[in-house]
Amino acid sequence: MDCVVCEKPSGYNRVVVELESGVELGGLCVRCETEKFGELGDELVDHDDQTCVFCDRDGFWALPKWLPSTYESEGRTVSYVDYDVSTTGFQLCDEHLSRVGVDDLSVPVATDAPREYITRSTDD
Repeated sequence: MDCVVCEKPSGYNRVVVELESGVELGGLCVRCETEKFGELGDELVDHDDQTCVFCDRDGFWALPKWLPSTYESEGRTVSYVDYDVSTTGFQLCDEHLSRVGVDDLSVPVATDAPREYITRSTDD
């Protein structure tokens, strides 16, 4: 996943998610987070309102952190990273997300092409 600001690989730092649909716009790399928010990123997470962290408008975009987790499966420990939009208060309105440097705020349209291909029979 690429960073929505610099368009370089974002790693597992933060993800920008449209709250209404749950669609991921892209990632937010550590470099851009630090450049745009300074060291405030983790402190902004404590903001527990449903509004933008910079104004009183509704938050349309959540920026949760990817967090590591583990589970046991067949006697083995499996690790993975995931995020939870419902627990992050780090939300931005569309205006403040664009001020961060995100040029394209359009939510990507999900495609069913891979699923359609898999379920297509050989007679089609």
